[in-house]
Amino acid sequence: MYELTYIISPATGDLDINAAAGKVRSFITDQLAGEIKKEYIGEKKRLSYPIKKQPAGFYVILEFNAEPEKIGDLKKFLELNNDILRHLLLTVQERKLAKKPARVKPTTTAIPEEETSTRTEKVGIEELDKKLEELLK
Repeated sequence: MYELTYIISPATGDLDINAAAGKVRSFITDQLAGEIKKEYIGEKKRLSYPIKKQPAGFYVILEFNAEPEKIGDLKKFLELNNDILRHLLLTVQERKLAKKPARVKPTTTAIPEEETSTRTEKVGIEELDKKLEELLK
């Protein structure tokens, strides 16, 4: 599956934008024997910098399937088409709806009773001093 994004020059005129997009569409379906999944023709947008002396353009996004061997012909067609200012062709993996992983409750480890009993016993200061003296000797 491929995603093609291209910019149509506003010099073609508002009515010819659909015709320019139709040329690309028909090239994909006829010449490449491809199948168009989605198409979006955007409004006229100002470009960050002029491309081929054009300050604005119409963005078009196509998602389609085609044979990988014929993609080179599409690139040549887009480069030679004067109505298209710039294009970007990407290979897209088909998006599958993945199941969300089940929520796992955090597990707690139980402390053995022997350890808890030693922790709760209080030791006096005198006993601690005796043990310290024994260890230091």
